[in-house]
Amino acid sequence: MRKLVGKIIPMLLCLTLLVTLAPSFASAATALSIKMDVMQLPSGGAQVMVYVVNPGKAVTMQFNSGYYYDVQITGGNFQYKDSQGKSYTQAVMKKTFPAGNTLISFINLPNIPAGSYTYKVWLVGQNVQTSGSFSIGSVPNITDISNSWAKDNITTVVNNKFLTVLDNKFRPSEPITRGEFMYALALATGLKPVTVDQLANKTNPFKDVDPNNAVAGYYLAFYQKNVVKGFPDGTLRPADYLTRAEAAKLVALTLPTEPGQNFIPKSPFTDLYGHWSKIYVSYLYTKGVVKGVTETTFGPDLTLTRDQVAAFLQRVMVK
Repeated sequence: MRKLVGKIIPMLLCLTLLVTLAPSFASAATALSIKMDVMQLPSGGAQVMVYVVNPGKAVTMQFNSGYYYDVQITGGNFQYKDSQGKSYTQAVMKKTFPAGNTLISFINLPNIPAGSYTYKVWLVGQNVQTSGSFSIGSVPNITDISNSWAKDNITTVVNNKFLTVLDNKFRPSEPITRGEFMYALALATGLKPVTVDQLANKTNPFKDVDPNNAVAGYYLAFYQKNVVKGFPDGTLRPADYLTRAEAAKLVALTLPTEPGQNFIPKSPFTDLYGHWSKIYVSYLYTKGVVKGVTETTFGPDLTLTRDQVAAFLQRVMVK
């Protein structure tokens, strides 16, 4: 009997451990979301950026189909299907999504005609997907800005195709990615794209941006103007969200005139004391480009939201 009990107890402990661990893994996986930004090109067509958002700890997933994500875009006679991230050397592959945002792919769609489209993006074999609709070349009816303080700003930037609406929603209170913000800022201020060959060292400075991508030239133009340098690891991280302070620096350094050495930063924002962005925010405040989240605070480390972006862009756009 003692031998039997000795065998049963460890088995029960193992079962208990499995039951305890399984839900935590599932909840971590289902916390992931996959998203898509659509950037309309001045010359026609579009660039799509696909990325995964992980608000929690790193999650490792196993994919049994040889690739880990898929994209479908259809409308009229146009159809696009992208099964990338493929591994032809093994049928099973694992992919780890760290905390934060992970860039999946830039997709060039130079020949997508004006019209209405539906899309679906998903991680293969996982319960992580998104779907919806968007329009190219026309301005859809925006259904979620009637009560937004930035309604007029949003209407202006959408009409100018600086930002593209998904599912007839602008999502004013949601964050924006660095890549989408930089592209919209370039369009609003008239910044022209450049090629790698036009850079001083003729070398792509961002290892996570393919210079052949349709919007890459705008990112390189910011680099050429010393507006952005990238991170120490050689990345731009276009899929990451950015803070109000980071956005203020980008805007301030993109304007025709930058804060010079003799500029004395002054503003009513008490939360800028000792903050690295003080000079940029103060400069934009004197130009009427930025306002605070309150009369005395700017919120430099708060995540930038899409309605705030619309206000920034309208105030700096080339008339």
